[in-house]
Amino acid sequence: MSRAELRMKQKMKRWVQLAIACVLLLTGVFWTQAEDDADANSELLPSVTGEALTFSGTALRFDPKNGPYILANASHYPLGFKTVTIDPNRGYVTIRRDRVDSVVSIIVDPDETLVARGITIGASGGGVVTNLFFYQNGRLLNLADPADYAIVAGPFSNAWITIISQPK
Repeated sequence: MSRAELRMKQKMKRWVQLAIACVLLLTGVFWTQAEDDADANSELLPSVTGEALTFSGTALRFDPKNGPYILANASHYPLGFKTVTIDPNRGYVTIRRDRVDSVVSIIVDPDETLVARGITIGASGGGVVTNLFFYQNGRLLNLADPADYAIVAGPFSNAWITIISQPK
């Protein structure tokens, strides 16, 4: 076999190896995707209506002098929330509900007053106890610190909380 034929054979062998590697790689990708899709679908539940869900909602007011409280008046009608406090050590807001349901969804929205100050809020938990973490431009605020609380507080500073849950 001549050198040219030998080189051609080696080149062809490399192309075949590359094609096999590509086929194996694509097979692995498709197999993994199919496995992931099967796993995701096995835990999904159908939508529910009526008495199968619990709805809790409230507005929290961040009063400059008296601290946070559940806003209840002719314009604000809280459902299912009992207390609101600031954790003295870590500075997040803790709200307590009257239910131990399994959480389906938590929505926490800063009102326009807080949005104008660059405040965002994240929630954790959701059974009886939900913790709210306040951020300004990505910096975690410690609301137990008077300087950070002042950033959030105001006569019209509100956060709106909605929890949809399902009885256990």
